[in-house]
Amino acid sequence: MAAEERPELNSDPESAPAPGDPGDPGEGGDAIIGAALEGLRRAAHEVEVERSVTATLQHSILRERLPEIPGIGFAARYQPGSAEAQIGGDWYDVIPLRDGKAGLAIGDVVGRGIAAAARMAHLQSAVRAYALEGLRPSVVLERTDAFAQELEDRGMATLLYAVLDPEAGALRFASAGHPPPLILTPSGEAIFAEGRPGSPLGTVTFPSFEESVVALEPGSLVLLYTDGLVESPTVPLADGMAALAEAAAGTDDPEALCRTLPAQVLSGRSADDIAVLAIRLEPLPAGRISLTLPAESRSLATLRRVLGRWLKVAGAGETEIYETLVAVGEASANAIAHAYPAGDASFEVEAARLGADLEVTVRDFGRWRQARGEERRRGLTLMGQLMGEVTIDKGKDGTTVVLRRSLEDGAP
Repeated sequence: MAAEERPELNSDPESAPAPGDPGDPGEGGDAIIGAALEGLRRAAHEVEVERSVTATLQHSILRERLPEIPGIGFAARYQPGSAEAQIGGDWYDVIPLRDGKAGLAIGDVVGRGIAAAARMAHLQSAVRAYALEGLRPSVVLERTDAFAQELEDRGMATLLYAVLDPEAGALRFASAGHPPPLILTPSGEAIFAEGRPGSPLGTVTFPSFEESVVALEPGSLVLLYTDGLVESPTVPLADGMAALAEAAAGTDDPEALCRTLPAQVLSGRSADDIAVLAIRLEPLPAGRISLTLPAESRSLATLRRVLGRWLKVAGAGETEIYETLVAVGEASANAIAHAYPAGDASFEVEAARLGADLEVTVRDFGRWRQARGEERRRGLTLMGQLMGEVTIDKGKDGTTVVLRRSLEDGAP
């Protein structure tokens, strides 16, 4: 374009855009910047709300207080990934079963945020429901997988479910693509339990899950964990598992194990969440044992199993064990049925080997209701026939029943 054809710049101030007009860089620009800042503020608030909701949901699933099961010690820890990452889908659960056994579950849902936490909540509820039916670990996984296939937001998840039988000293487990349990023996060895891992939940139309059984000595410790503990972008899985076995070997304290492992195995550097569940099969003392149980009928099964194990350790013979369990069960059933109204309450059972004699004390903290009918003394008569001596002390703070007998069948 020729010089003479160039348009002249308009320097007339009257023709400049008025404040607030689209061409004005003043207030209009401020409005755009303000809107952008408000959008960023709302987005940050929404992220924080999602994180808070996710954390609340996860914490409600990861029970801060693990159940008390006589003869078994528990400890657990959940550690989120990096501070910038949203909370993920790692979870664990301990389920007291009706036969005195313990159901153990640990899982990892792929993804982060509310969606992963929601899937985690669904799967945790399903596993707990199937476990309480008394199903085998492989069947629990099969039904949980079918449940996962029907979820609207299916995703993928790994899961390990196990049943710990303290009386038999056995751990029966099945895995859906989850890392294997680590067994710590009383001698200090760390051994990974062998078993086919199976397919992760929600990935195969007709999955098959195999069960494995591990024998446990009293004092053994079982460690369940998610892959964030043994794997990272810079640490291969095999190296992480070797580091885990080395760090855990020789440890017999579940609390200490859960507290120190994350920092020892991956030096505390993990972008993934970590869940750890440690279970110890407590050795029973030969001289004396004390139990505090909820005052409800399902406690009788736990009492029979734990007291039966202890009586064997104490040297009672088979007949003596049977008769003692029947008598103690009768006294405990009376405490449950007669001493308390409906509500939260407990009773205590203490057994001791005193030389050649056995003494079992059943103590409640309520007031027994007056018995009725011809059968009101049948329980007391039965206890007297099975044990050598029975004394009952009723007070304002509760009732104490003391059962004594000599042990002849078993070794002192």
